[in-house]
Amino acid sequence: MFDINTPVTNPELVSAIEAIQKNANADTQDSFFKALKNAKFLSPVLIEPHPESGDADGKTTLDVDTKISFFGFTDTNVDNYLPVYTDWPALKQWRNIPNEQTLITSYDDISHMVLKEQKTAGFVINPYSHNIPVRRDLILYLNALIATKWTTDVETTIHLDLPSNEPVALKEAVTEYLKTQKNVTGIWLVLMEKSGEFSFLIVIDFVGDRDATFNGIASAAVPKLREGELIDIVPSDSDLGQKVISDYPPFYKRET
Repeated sequence: MFDINTPVTNPELVSAIEAIQKNANADTQDSFFKALKNAKFLSPVLIEPHPESGDADGKTTLDVDTKISFFGFTDTNVDNYLPVYTDWPALKQWRNIPNEQTLITSYDDISHMVLKEQKTAGFVINPYSHNIPVRRDLILYLNALIATKWTTDVETTIHLDLPSNEPVALKEAVTEYLKTQKNVTGIWLVLMEKSGEFSFLIVIDFVGDRDATFNGIASAAVPKLREGELIDIVPSDSDLGQKVISDYPPFYKRET
C-alpha cells in the first residue's frame, strides 16, 4: 500500500537536532541517536506508472510491476546521499509542487538502502534546512550490537578466548581515539561466544560518564569491523569484565 496523505511529523527528532546544533555533547548526541532510530521520514520518489488516486484513507495499491525510484542528493564533495525529510514543511523547502510523490520510510529502511549501495555515502536529513548528514560509518555504529548491561541466566554459557584473526585495525583505531581521552585507564579485547553467536568483547576500565565513554570508543571501533562482525562492551567492574581482566592482558593501558 502506498500512503499518499498520512501526516508525518518528528517533533522529537527535530528537537534533538536543534539541541545538538546548539550544544554538541554526550547527552544531546544520545538523544539524537535515539530519536533518529525511531523516526519516520518522508522520502521523495518517482513512481511509474503514476498510481491512481487514493481511497478514502489516502492509500493506493501499487501494481506488481510498479517502479519506484528514489531521488539522490550530491554534496559539495560530490558524495551521494539519499535525502529524507522530517515533515511536509521541510520537504516543501526543496520544492513545493502539487501531489508530490513520497514514501514513508523508517531509519531501518534508509540505512539498509545506504549500506546496500556502495556508492551512497549516507542519507541527509532536511538538506534545505537542518542539513544533517548521517554517513555510512555512523550507520554502522548505530546498527552494531553494543551491550552495556548483561543479564545471564544460570543455563547460559559464555566462552571467552583470544581471537585467532586479530582485529588490528580496530585496536589501532581505538588506541588512536584514546589519545584524546584521559578517563580510560585500560581496555581488554577477547572473542566471546554466547548461545552460538560470536562477537568481540571489549572491557573498559574508566572513570566518569559511562554512556559518553562507551559511545566514543564504539564510534572509533565500529567502522573497523568487517562484515558480519559484532562488538559488545562491558565495564571492568562487571562480573564478565572481571573474568576477562583476570585471564587476559589488556591491549591498551594509559601511560601515567
